[in-house]
Amino acid sequence: MSPAPRPAPTRVPALVLIIALLAVAVIIGPVVALATRVPWDRFRDILSDPETTELLRVTAYAALQATLITLVLGVPLAVWLAGLRRGSGLVRLLVLLPLAMPPVVAGLALTAAIGNRGVTAPLLDALGIQFAFAFPGVIASHVFIALPYVVVAVESSLRQLDREILASAAGVGLSPWEVLLKVTLPAIAPAIATGAGLAFVRSLGEFGTTLTFAGSMPGVTRTMPLGIYLEREIDPGSAYVLAAVLILMAVIALALTALPMLLRREATPAPRTIGDFNAGRIRELCRPLPGLAVRHVADGVETRFPANATTAIIGPNGSGKTTLVGTLAGRLRGASVTVGEQILDGERFIPAHRRGVVLLTQHPGLPRTTTVAGAITMASRSPARTRELLQAAGLAELADVKVPALSGGQAAQVALLRALAAKPRVLILDEPLAAIDVASTARWRRLLKATAEDRTTIMVTHDPVDIAGLAEYLVVLEAGHTVAQGEPSELLKVPHNPFVASVAGINRIVGEISAIDPDTVTIRGEDLLITGIMDPSHTPREGEATVATFPPEATTLRLPGPDRRESVRNRWRGRVVGLAATLGSHVEVSIELGGNINITVPVTRQSAVALELQEGKEVECLTKALSVNIHPRPHRNGVTP
Repeated sequence: MSPAPRPAPTRVPALVLIIALLAVAVIIGPVVALATRVPWDRFRDILSDPETTELLRVTAYAALQATLITLVLGVPLAVWLAGLRRGSGLVRLLVLLPLAMPPVVAGLALTAAIGNRGVTAPLLDALGIQFAFAFPGVIASHVFIALPYVVVAVESSLRQLDREILASAAGVGLSPWEVLLKVTLPAIAPAIATGAGLAFVRSLGEFGTTLTFAGSMPGVTRTMPLGIYLEREIDPGSAYVLAAVLILMAVIALALTALPMLLRREATPAPRTIGDFNAGRIRELCRPLPGLAVRHVADGVETRFPANATTAIIGPNGSGKTTLVGTLAGRLRGASVTVGEQILDGERFIPAHRRGVVLLTQHPGLPRTTTVAGAITMASRSPARTRELLQAAGLAELADVKVPALSGGQAAQVALLRALAAKPRVLILDEPLAAIDVASTARWRRLLKATAEDRTTIMVTHDPVDIAGLAEYLVVLEAGHTVAQGEPSELLKVPHNPFVASVAGINRIVGEISAIDPDTVTIRGEDLLITGIMDPSHTPREGEATVATFPPEATTLRLPGPDRRESVRNRWRGRVVGLAATLGSHVEVSIELGGNINITVPVTRQSAVALELQEGKEVECLTKALSVNIHPRPHRNGVTP
């Protein structure tokens, strides 16, 4: 039986390896050398000496209390710092300042702040609290020096935390406290443990600040480092033993901190059986209050989303789709947003968890520290309803599966079920079905269609199937603004831009009317003449801006040759700029007709071979006038005329 596959080793240059081994020697060498000086035969006697016991007691108590205080102070500071948008660099610099200060200077700073004659002395005297030359002063010294370790460890972990997970949790209704307790803290627990371990170890070894501020009073403020410093002059052998004990304590502390990470195993996705899908039951369990109309105004352009209907948002990359839905969901600010009669942004700002608006992106945004059932229960607020939802969705086998063990498709389905479990009155879907297999996509699409009248649904999609099968209203974005909105059939009939034309599956050429005949109209688009049939509901006039549309299959291709007598009115010369094979027997040929005019023409694979089509090839495009429809160019004011 062959061994299981395993990762291939990572190879590094020989010079890098040599330098790395040298660095290890720099760290380990002095420790090994110290071990050779320790009088191991005296180890037990020195360790059992009352003075050593007293040093250990003071050191351990101070380190434990200082570590707890650094956690209480450091974790909230790190959470605040990670979310700080302005001034975070300055705050981070100040947090790291104790690490750069000489120990004596740090001790003097504490003396000036909380010493017997410090700036807070009157208050401390009134409360009967003394820090200088007392055990609380040892703790204060350790906290001052060790606190940055906790902040740095936790804040680094927070900055690596997937923001979509936090935003998704707020979107399904979790308050900031719930997000912190149920999502953030479990996710950064290893970093908190690491920070605690570093703070404890740093506290064990603190010397200069403690000596300067708290002194070296036996049994009160004298810690192990201070005891080692004194024994070094009196009994070097005893000092080496105490040093070995201190190193051993530090190693144990670091090992305990790293133990959870060492024992953790990465979950791997496994095949699961998907059960029967009960759309009616899911609808019953997730039915919200009636949906509300949504209004978005930015830069003077108003975008409307009808209540209890599905609206599709389309537009090329960078057109502002993510920005638009982000402002609706409360993830971004900068636009006027109204849901029903409630103003969510503009005159005032309503946070995401109080909006009743759930945004589901292509990223599932599921908390990675819980199970599928736990993630859904955060939204459903009922373990019993969660079980029913999973059963109805055919996902019951996933209930106890950890989120990291889900495949991409499984996670996408769980995220969609979680979004519905929150019972949002407004549901925003940013291509969440992209990772789901075809069969599962079909049943989820049927569910969304069946429940469309239960809530206001907004979909960001590039899929013509979603537009044709689900959308009752269409919003077209371009360059960050809404350029059209209305019935999908109308907007796809006369596309506002090439992207919409590609979604509609038609060719689009913009031009001005140059000639009007009894049966046809000719328009000029740059240096191209296009003859077609005018929209019968409109009276054409010369110079009028128009849009010519025709299906790709209405055009045939041939190689340039001598002029021939034929009835085809539209004969254009062009150059092949792209070839794309389809799943069937056709090849999509992209042709540049000049300037910014491009069309797509499907040809059979046999024809593509016979014509020897390739990029740069000159071709002739033949299109009958009866196949070309000419319409008045729609206005770009956000509303279809």
